[in-house]
Amino acid sequence: MTASHRARLAIFSTVFMDLLGFGIVIPILPLYAKDIAAHPSPWMAHVNHLLGLGAGTSPGAFWAGVAFLVYSLMQFIATPLLGRLSDLTGRKPVLWSSLMGTVVGYTMMALTSRFEWVLAARILDGITGGNISVAQAAMADSSTPEERSKVMGMIGAAFGLGFVAGPALAGVLSGSTLGHRLLAEHGWHLPFFVAAGLSLLASLLVIFWMPETLTPEVRKRARHEDSRGHALLEAWKRPGMPQVMSIALLAMAGFAMMEGTFSLLANARFHFGQREVGYLFAYIGILIVLYQGGLVRMVAKRIPERAALWAGLVLMALSLPLLPVLGWKWPFLLILIPMAWGSGMNTTATSALASQLTPPEAQGSLFGAMNAMTGLGRILGPIAGAFLFARWGGHATYFAAAGVMVLALLLASTLPRTERA
Repeated sequence: MTASHRARLAIFSTVFMDLLGFGIVIPILPLYAKDIAAHPSPWMAHVNHLLGLGAGTSPGAFWAGVAFLVYSLMQFIATPLLGRLSDLTGRKPVLWSSLMGTVVGYTMMALTSRFEWVLAARILDGITGGNISVAQAAMADSSTPEERSKVMGMIGAAFGLGFVAGPALAGVLSGSTLGHRLLAEHGWHLPFFVAAGLSLLASLLVIFWMPETLTPEVRKRARHEDSRGHALLEAWKRPGMPQVMSIALLAMAGFAMMEGTFSLLANARFHFGQREVGYLFAYIGILIVLYQGGLVRMVAKRIPERAALWAGLVLMALSLPLLPVLGWKWPFLLILIPMAWGSGMNTTATSALASQLTPPEAQGSLFGAMNAMTGLGRILGPIAGAFLFARWGGHATYFAAAGVMVLALLLASTLPRTERA
């Protein structure tokens, strides 16, 4: 096995283990935060009063959005800095450090039933949670520009696999005898303990298996590069990047409006609990794996990145408004296919376009900046979606998400054409 192939396999395995833990958390966090918010602290009750979240509304939906927001806000600030740091010191030490921060954050969530500690854990995890941008940069290090869509698809496949096994595991753990006993006797949350353990395992994979992908020569060039500003501002100066980064922001904001309220929608429409919602997220993960693990190769060979980006946005814009309308079972499950595949097409094409516009010594900064923009989308999307859901229900949330995708489509029409795109 060549060094580049070993690096890709190690990065794939590391991202999968980390995203497996993330996949455990995502489907149960909204319902977990909702349960905590049912017994609000005095300051939370005051905020509920100010926002008009009283009888006839769902305050828990809003506080679930806050739990997503603080993570994404911290990630927005820290991820470009971590990406730049990985350009200077190497991918391996930064990736390991970020994973250890995730371990501590999940452990804090496992041990508490107070919303204040949930916020503290999400803040810590957000600050150190820039590992995907570093993994993307490591993948770019070990590939040629022509391979970028394919190798970024490997990251997407790892993400999808995590979303297959993670939510399903969350459902099993939440409904297990041990999970019920730990929660009843100690107030501990078994799924978050398991997520912490998986991130710890991923950190060990980084130490013992992953080679450093950034050569000393590239690190030396990165140290001599004039980049005194924040990595986000530096990336914004590159031709074509303002459009690409803005599309990434809008697409993620619209998708995060769905992601942050999907558990609540399933609970409100179909009376699903943590177990059923976990299985639904696992199904979405299977769809992502099918695209990122196989279909992306055919798309990358036949469709330019610019066209794939357009197609992905169109699929999401058409499918999102149907989620609060279609009934269970097959209509609802089938409409998730274009939504998941559209997201995969857009994400892969956007990453590939951005990487092609950036030199090797700035790939870490680039993906840090790109993930900061998607992180901003994860700030705006969940809080806007949660507030809309709390006040007006799922129809308002998902129609608004589709409108955001339409804005991204309009911006995509201004993208300059490149040789590949």
